[in-house]
Amino acid sequence: MIAYSQCLYLALAFLLTLPFSLTSLAQSLPEGTVDPYGPILLSENGSWCWFQDERALLIEDKVLFTSVTSEGYNTVSEWDLSNHQTISKVLTEGSLPADDHNVGALMLRPDGKILTAYSGHSIDSLVRFRSTREPYDIRTWEEESTVQHQGRVCYANLYHLEEEGKTYNFFRGNENNPHYLVSEDSGESWESGGRLFQFAGRSYLKYVSDGKSRIHFVTTDGHPRHFNNNIYHGYLENGRAYRSDGTLVGPLSTGETSNLKPSDFTLVYDGDLQTRTDVAWTSDIQLDEEGMPYFAFSVTKDPISRGETINTSLGGFDHRYHDARWDGSHWVSKEMAYAGSRLYPGENEYTGLISLHPSNKNILYFSADVHPETGEPLLVNGERRYEIFRAERQTQDSPWHFSPVTFGSAEDNIRPIVLADANREVILWLSGRYSTYRDYQLKVFGKILPKPAENNIGQDKKITFLISKDPDNYEADLTVPYLAMKLAKENGYQTQVILGEGERTAFHLPHLETLGDSDLLVFFLRRVALSSDQMVLIKNHLQEGKPVIGIRTANHAFSVRENIPSGFVDWWDFVPEVLGHENKGYGPATKKTTIQFNKKPGKGLLSGIDRQAWKSDGNLYLIGDSLDPKAKVLLSGNSSEKANPIAFRRKTGKSKVFYTSLGYPTDFTHPYFLQLMKNAIQWTLK
Repeated sequence: MIAYSQCLYLALAFLLTLPFSLTSLAQSLPEGTVDPYGPILLSENGSWCWFQDERALLIEDKVLFTSVTSEGYNTVSEWDLSNHQTISKVLTEGSLPADDHNVGALMLRPDGKILTAYSGHSIDSLVRFRSTREPYDIRTWEEESTVQHQGRVCYANLYHLEEEGKTYNFFRGNENNPHYLVSEDSGESWESGGRLFQFAGRSYLKYVSDGKSRIHFVTTDGHPRHFNNNIYHGYLENGRAYRSDGTLVGPLSTGETSNLKPSDFTLVYDGDLQTRTDVAWTSDIQLDEEGMPYFAFSVTKDPISRGETINTSLGGFDHRYHDARWDGSHWVSKEMAYAGSRLYPGENEYTGLISLHPSNKNILYFSADVHPETGEPLLVNGERRYEIFRAERQTQDSPWHFSPVTFGSAEDNIRPIVLADANREVILWLSGRYSTYRDYQLKVFGKILPKPAENNIGQDKKITFLISKDPDNYEADLTVPYLAMKLAKENGYQTQVILGEGERTAFHLPHLETLGDSDLLVFFLRRVALSSDQMVLIKNHLQEGKPVIGIRTANHAFSVRENIPSGFVDWWDFVPEVLGHENKGYGPATKKTTIQFNKKPGKGLLSGIDRQAWKSDGNLYLIGDSLDPKAKVLLSGNSSEKANPIAFRRKTGKSKVFYTSLGYPTDFTHPYFLQLMKNAIQWTLK
């Protein structure tokens, strides 16, 4: 039997060969089989570059996104968030070569029609554009039209300014400088606007607009292969160009020449033009709720010699992501995560990319093939693998915390795009093989995260998390601090994360003496022995009748198999006596777990959780028939024809106990798991 995804791919391959100008493909997923908050396959074949915006739109319950297939066909797709059905429309067939730089920009016109504009990758002088025939409907499009420019063109960035009644398309044109077109009929027709910059360089710009009167941009001096880039910010309004503080730079050009250049604008990041280190490249820019810009960029810490195209294996292995915000008087820029290595030799500055939440400067997503805090390679079967991470911080002055959206993947995951409205955020990304910008085979995935409810139920309650870091402890050093931050941010809990250190047979939990004032103790430790004094502190917490929670590897938290040195102790009875079961091993490591409800969703410890499909990327932990008969099972898991309780509550002495074998890295970006943990915390502390 051919798998569903294989059938879809064969159908797409067939449709793309049909001899007509617009082909469509509808994908309908079997009802009840799709986890609404898990990764959802949206397209078997697509890719995008990042110097075109917007590449995706969130319009009520529909996501529209543009991409380029591996054959070079420009497509526009629709993802219905209410039923997860998708429709894809092929706009070009063979008129452009396979190249992700050809991807189109999208814009919702004031009349509800969808406008797209696209160009070849500097192969000709034609700016291409077309609109849908009906509002909010991508199934039928007008014929492609073109505008002839005086030089070779690339990219498209579409913005409508309500106060001017004009639509702009910013693109790269003559002499590799940025130019723009203007339309007074929402993209039905276009006229040359002018040249934004004129200088001997090839700057890379990212734009964002308030939709009313102003268009912001950030720009480099040139391509990072050829230039030791700085990054600058400016904005355009009423035909004039300004620095970040509102200082007028000069009029916007309306002809084929310009008096403006990147260095005329406000310096955001000093890459030191005289040295070949810390070479920057623009990634994304957005506006906050007050209309102030914030943006992200990458920095190559080990670039090869400027202009080098032969010995490309000598650099591009250490990239860092930076975020920047305008505080009203100057730019505040900080390194926020390791980005890892280049995507491929020759484009040594290509990262997996970083994308900002469009209205919340404290949330972003990025792709990296390294641990974002340590730079250690992420290995799957001995090969580096790019994964998608969600990053969030409590306030704009707080540190970032990270949680994987993908983990242990068979293929690379790159180039995220973030959308959001008042109720949710949506993340799109590419997964598969990316050899060059002309040679790739990628799928498009999407994921939805509803906006979490915020309340102050945790006021005056302190939670201490005890965690360990080792290759088999499911990245607890990332996910638990992330969870602790969210509990503090959304529910007002005081949270403390203690990451242990040292050999597992002689493990130490720094500052454990502060445990005495904790109301709840949460374990995500794997096979560690503690000093006798530290183990007494943990046992005292239980003897006082205080509650505990165990996550995943807590069911062998203190079960140490090696020889333990003098002064340190294990605690094998912690699992049966406290958690109420025995560790009976694991299901197949490559098999996901389907989650079933033992109690009615929406009530008690399952409040805020609907009876919908729910899957975990993690394998099933087995406990056999060892569970305390007095325990109340909330959830069970099914995997590889095995069934097992995976979340339950009980009491040991006077202490309330909750345990779940969920806790795989990607569970921490699943809203049902996060809600379950919040409910468990509230129950234990009640």
